[in-house]
Amino acid sequence: MERNALHLNMAEAFAEESFLRQLDRSRTDMTRLFSNVDWERLLYPLLPLEQRLTCAQALTAFRPLLDAIAPQPPEGWLPYTYRAASSLLFPAEDPSHSPAQRDGALCLLQFLRCLFDYERTVLPFDPWLDFSFCTEKELKDSDVAEEYRLFLKHWRDEYVYELLRLGREVTPFRTLEHIAGVHHVAITVSRAFRKRGGLIDVGLISGAAAAHDIGKFGCKAGERVPYLHYFYTDQWCADRGLLSIGRIAANHSVWDLEIENLSSESLVLVYADFRVKQSRGDDGREIAQLFSLKEAFDVILSKLDNVDDTKRRRYQYVYTKLADFEEYMVSFGVDTTLATTGAAPHSRRDPALMTEEEVVSALQYTAVDHNIRLMHRLGHDRLFVAILEAARTEKEPSRIRAYLSIFEEYFTYWSNAQKEQTLEFLYELLLLPDGDIRRQAAGLIGRILAGYQSGYKKELPAGTAPSPQENRPFVLWSEYLEKLIYPDRRLTPLQTRKIRYQAKTVADALLTQCADAHFPRFAQILFRLYDSPQTVEADEAFSLLDAVLNVPLDRIADADRTKLIQFAKWWLKNGGDSQKAAALRLFRHLIAGMSRSDTEWYEIIDAVENAACENCTPLYFLQAQLIERLGLDASDHWEVLNQAEPVSGVFLDNLKTATPWVLKAAGVEYLSEQVTYGLPSNILHIATHFSNLMQVSETVVVRRLAGKALLGMAQVLTPARRNEIAVEMTKTLETGQAELSQYIPEYLGQFILWLAPRELDEIIEQLFSLLTSSNTGVVNAALSTVGSMLEHYAEYSTRFAEEEDVLTARWQKLAGFLLKGLASCNEAVREESLRILGEHLFASKTLSYEDKETLFTLMAKKILFLIHEQGEEELTFFYTAAALSHIYRFIVRHRIESGPFPFTEHKKVAFFPGTFDPFSLSHKGIVQEIRNLGYEVYLAVDEFSWSKKAQPSLVRRQIVSMSVADEFDVYLFPHDIPVNLANPDDLGRLRQVFGGREVYLTVGSDVVAGASSYKAEPKPGSVHHLNHIIFRRAATHDQVVENVDISHITGKVIHLELPTHLEDISSSRIRENIDLGRDISNLIDPTVQDYIHTNSLYLREPQYKQLIRTGFLDFSWEQNIGEELWQELQESVSDGWSFLPHPDSRDTLCILWRNTGNKPKPLGYLTARILNSSGLYDALGSQSLANEVRVRTAGRILLLTGLHVSEAYDHNYDVGQLLLTEFLSKAMADDCGYAVWWANDTSPAKLDLLERNGFIHINADTLRPLLFTDMRSPVVLLQNAATTLKEPFSSDKAVLEAVRSAHFRIQRSICELYPGITVLSLNSELIYHRLVRKITERNNVPSEPTTPRQLGEKMCVPFGKFLRGNAVPNTVTKTIHTDKVFAEDLHNFTIDAYPGYAPLESQIRTVRSFRRPVILVDDILHSGHRINVLDPLFRKEGLNIDRVMVGFLSGRGKDLMAAKGREVDSVYFVPNLRAWFIESTMYPFIGGNTVEKAESTVPGLTPSVNLILPYAYPRFYKSSDRRSVYNFSKVCLENSRDIMLAVENAYRERYARNLTLSRLSEAIILPLCPDKGSTLKYDASLSASACIENDIKMLQRTRDFLE
Repeated sequence: MERNALHLNMAEAFAEESFLRQLDRSRTDMTRLFSNVDWERLLYPLLPLEQRLTCAQALTAFRPLLDAIAPQPPEGWLPYTYRAASSLLFPAEDPSHSPAQRDGALCLLQFLRCLFDYERTVLPFDPWLDFSFCTEKELKDSDVAEEYRLFLKHWRDEYVYELLRLGREVTPFRTLEHIAGVHHVAITVSRAFRKRGGLIDVGLISGAAAAHDIGKFGCKAGERVPYLHYFYTDQWCADRGLLSIGRIAANHSVWDLEIENLSSESLVLVYADFRVKQSRGDDGREIAQLFSLKEAFDVILSKLDNVDDTKRRRYQYVYTKLADFEEYMVSFGVDTTLATTGAAPHSRRDPALMTEEEVVSALQYTAVDHNIRLMHRLGHDRLFVAILEAARTEKEPSRIRAYLSIFEEYFTYWSNAQKEQTLEFLYELLLLPDGDIRRQAAGLIGRILAGYQSGYKKELPAGTAPSPQENRPFVLWSEYLEKLIYPDRRLTPLQTRKIRYQAKTVADALLTQCADAHFPRFAQILFRLYDSPQTVEADEAFSLLDAVLNVPLDRIADADRTKLIQFAKWWLKNGGDSQKAAALRLFRHLIAGMSRSDTEWYEIIDAVENAACENCTPLYFLQAQLIERLGLDASDHWEVLNQAEPVSGVFLDNLKTATPWVLKAAGVEYLSEQVTYGLPSNILHIATHFSNLMQVSETVVVRRLAGKALLGMAQVLTPARRNEIAVEMTKTLETGQAELSQYIPEYLGQFILWLAPRELDEIIEQLFSLLTSSNTGVVNAALSTVGSMLEHYAEYSTRFAEEEDVLTARWQKLAGFLLKGLASCNEAVREESLRILGEHLFASKTLSYEDKETLFTLMAKKILFLIHEQGEEELTFFYTAAALSHIYRFIVRHRIESGPFPFTEHKKVAFFPGTFDPFSLSHKGIVQEIRNLGYEVYLAVDEFSWSKKAQPSLVRRQIVSMSVADEFDVYLFPHDIPVNLANPDDLGRLRQVFGGREVYLTVGSDVVAGASSYKAEPKPGSVHHLNHIIFRRAATHDQVVENVDISHITGKVIHLELPTHLEDISSSRIRENIDLGRDISNLIDPTVQDYIHTNSLYLREPQYKQLIRTGFLDFSWEQNIGEELWQELQESVSDGWSFLPHPDSRDTLCILWRNTGNKPKPLGYLTARILNSSGLYDALGSQSLANEVRVRTAGRILLLTGLHVSEAYDHNYDVGQLLLTEFLSKAMADDCGYAVWWANDTSPAKLDLLERNGFIHINADTLRPLLFTDMRSPVVLLQNAATTLKEPFSSDKAVLEAVRSAHFRIQRSICELYPGITVLSLNSELIYHRLVRKITERNNVPSEPTTPRQLGEKMCVPFGKFLRGNAVPNTVTKTIHTDKVFAEDLHNFTIDAYPGYAPLESQIRTVRSFRRPVILVDDILHSGHRINVLDPLFRKEGLNIDRVMVGFLSGRGKDLMAAKGREVDSVYFVPNLRAWFIESTMYPFIGGNTVEKAESTVPGLTPSVNLILPYAYPRFYKSSDRRSVYNFSKVCLENSRDIMLAVENAYRERYARNLTLSRLSEAIILPLCPDKGSTLKYDASLSASACIENDIKMLQRTRDFLE
């Protein structure tokens, strides 16, 4: 800003309407005063500005104007202006100064604001004095953009910055430096964090950081600023509507917050405030400094007095968690020194390769990451509402409980509006049939009300009346109490009871967890309902009596206790059995806090003794208990109660649904007493009764009481009786019923630990069998039982004497079961495992610190690996976040209290590569054997067995992961580090990965005997120099191991042999059993069997790729044919003619030959010649015809004069089509723009062929057909439907006929889309054969397989869907599996790895490891979407690309390759391509492209999109009329239906069952299903044709619009 710009701004500033309105003096006076100011003269002493201005300097320059406004205040203008500015933020009366003086202060503030604005434009940014507020660009992604703009307006209008600058000169404090420093730290790290993908709202943190200490200006003399400024900050923000900013700004007291449950914005503010500290100089004035986190912590400790161990530990916890957050930001590339704007995010090692210390660090990182992501969702209103609505619409009980667990963990720091929204949702849950959900929801209602204000603790100034917000929790409690006791009258009696019974749960949570200061008010609201017992209805009275059953006796006032006693007395006398039981239970609770000296003691005695309870055994029992506890004689009662008759009566009543639950609960207590004091013969019956109650009771309370009672009597049961009950309870888990799996496991797990070792191990095996169930409920119940056993396992050693190693082995086995669940592909099972890990183990109050440490050191790496191995849906993410939160707390505690974890270090590593297709029990046996020798085992899912047709790599990896999840010290090697045993560089990298440890390569003896890498001569770095573990394969079973030549292996060698039953397991045997539908649990890990069957893996799958031959069809071109050739053509190609017309000498012949037998035979020929418009008359012999053609064409023209096909040829190929395609494509390459048919042939079949290829009739008066087509920009159709089918269907005649008919129909419909345009139909099988010939020629190898195999030096790498599952003879063939992945809205797409395969980078690294020149192969190259994505990766990985070969190449594709410097070759070349269609991708269930984030509803079927109606309306159809698009879509659907019907019929004839969606992979190579969104699911028992028929009907509904 130039000087005269400053002068102009000054003049405008003092003329501002908003400024003048603030002044007391008249606008006319002030305008007159400022309009005559010579700003240039007044500002002259201050300019040029070379350093920061002081307010005193500004005052000197401005004083002449001030003197004209008002006399100087006694304290001086600067101190008074500081005070006046403060009053703008926090208004205060000021009778000691005149209105004119206030006007003067405001004018000085306006003057300062203009000067400081100018200062910022001419001086460098100073982080201690300036604020780098957000730009409008940054606010585009902010949820608080409008609020932030409002904040900036108030910041400016209220002269906040000017106040801060004044404070530097009139106070000893450096508030500006602190606030600016905190803002600088916060905004700098936030920008870097956000830029690199971190979840943070930069606008929110900027506003909060700038406002965080603004409350210091509201503190009055004598008030404790460090404690009260939070209140005033909150007040300032709230008064201005800055609620989101204020919630972060006013709550930055690091010591009062649970760091791991804060949003990233809160964490950054706390972090920045922690690092910016003040010290005092020699002059007593503050000095702001920026410290590192560690330095800041030391500074804080040095300033604190009386720091005991508890305080120090608290501070250490906070510091540790902040340090973890800082490390998390650093991983995003944030430079926390603030020296730079940041760097690239840090790459993290694969969890499997991490050291123990890295594992701990990675778990901390993962926990912080999940917390940040979760709090981002919960902390932003829009995302929070979405989560709440998802929870509200959820029907599955286990998933609802997951949402409740998340809300329970994280509600503390929600906004009050979010808490109230949650309360409404929780109240709705009280109507659900699931009692456990009702209990959990009710408890959370109480906790939220108790902690409504606890998330952000603000001390109130003395005399400050509570704000309405402070009273809000009491208002809410009153409202919800009313709704709990007196629900809506429109509810059914059952619904009303459900709600009322949870009043106790709410009251318990609220009254036990609320602050001491709040208890009286909460209690008063509750206890006022007990004033008049006689006015309360019976059901309401029961709820009220039950609600205070656990009221804290040390908190309750005497008057309130008296009120409760009177209420209970009245209902004990006048109520029914339920009310009496509730009153007696309440008395029992209340007398625990009373003594005989209390007057109410004797009132209770009188009420209890006079109660009529003798007709109800549970009541009589409660009465006896109370009489005894009141110090009276109850022997008469016990004499009756200890008889057999009351016991049997309770047995019967407890199983009746009509018996009130409170009587059942008392009955359980009574039966528990009978275990000790009753008849011994009843013990087994009582135990069985408790077991039955746990299974059948409709009330949660009764179930839990029965479970606790059963555990309480376990010790008195005989071993046989314990085993009997445990077995029966375990069997009940097999039902998978939710109500059983929720309640039984907790108690069953503990009860099992009373069994003798042998019986215990039998039950454990039974539990393992349950883990393999396909029923999710069964698996989860088994996992919960295992979790309970792990939690209480330490007790087992005190009951039975066993060797320590036996106890440990069993404990590890149980822990392995839990990891099995974590590795499951079933989301619900994984979620249950995570819940158990978090809530029941690392958050357990039962499991000792030492046991948690042992558990952590055993499982940490496995947990980390399995969490990272699989993707997460939203609910699993919530479970993971909650589990990690518990684990993280334990890690932090251990670091502080015990230091590093005592991990066991493994010096030796076994690297075990294999195809593992699938991973069998034989493989697992090898792994166990090696691991037991002390090795850490790494399994590498091998991608180098290129001749095998293996399942997708990630599918095999999932199978391996599930198989070895329970095996500790066994991990999967990262898929992005390929290790080719024939590549010394890869082996060198392998040694580096395990640097410092001995590496052993694990291979079979057959590999050593036959692999080329072992046959090669040893050289530096080759496989021969590695240590080996060699295990014998079944193939060499008759030989001794020593017969395998290992002399060339120079490393250490260890030999292993497996038991025969494992050695005989083979991949082919597994596949055979799968095809026959047999049980394979004795061949593979049982938990994997369901995964294989569910996803229809290995069904009808060949073990090896099919070799593509060069084919038996060839084309030849002849100009002037000799008599011998003509004679052969006449003999072979009759074509229905008595004699064939001799070709015109001007014509060229294209002949199709069949190369079978000793001599090729012609199948047909086509005659044509190229001419231009001047030769039309000569060719057509008619002036009018020549003119008809001339007006439609230009340039070079292909004239087709005849097509003749052998009628004797019976094959799948359409000979006429092949010949026509060949000639048309050659003519296009020769720049022919048009083709004309002019032949003396009226065959309907030939005319149909021409019409299907885009030829249209010329309206000419002639009986000889004249047709033409525009070839300038043709459409290509790739005929490949048959190649998508598996054998035997791909060669079934009926299926092939359906495919052929479908092809004809789609040709016609494309011609309708593009009338008059050439539709070039390319046969993919023919392309296969011709490409194979080109590839083998390029690779200098025979085109037919040789024995032994002669591999060329180059490798073939298909990079689309072309050649997938096939191999080229004598050529290493390795596919890069890619797919076109559409966005959910289909607006765009990207190229990514095909589902189930490793990321593209990993696949390319694997190809590179072959160390061969690469021939890239695909079907089409036009727009180059695939190659554009892959080529940069090829170059990055240094892949040696020899050339690119494609089926057909367009001019655009050729130019693209030239621009990239890649050589390209093709079977067909089309210079100017208009559009192309791949037949299979148009057909639902047969082909298509995948959709981003789409979820499969039928295992084994990948969600996809076909670019036809009704699934999509792509942009490239816009050039066609809607009717044609409708017809084209209808044809594609009908074609797909007809093909699938033919396949389904063939399948039914062959296998005598229906081909359903669940088994579609038996017939289709890559089965897909049209994506219908997340709300619609396919019925797996339907056929594909039935689904397509439905889609046809859906399409037909739109025909009126589209036609």
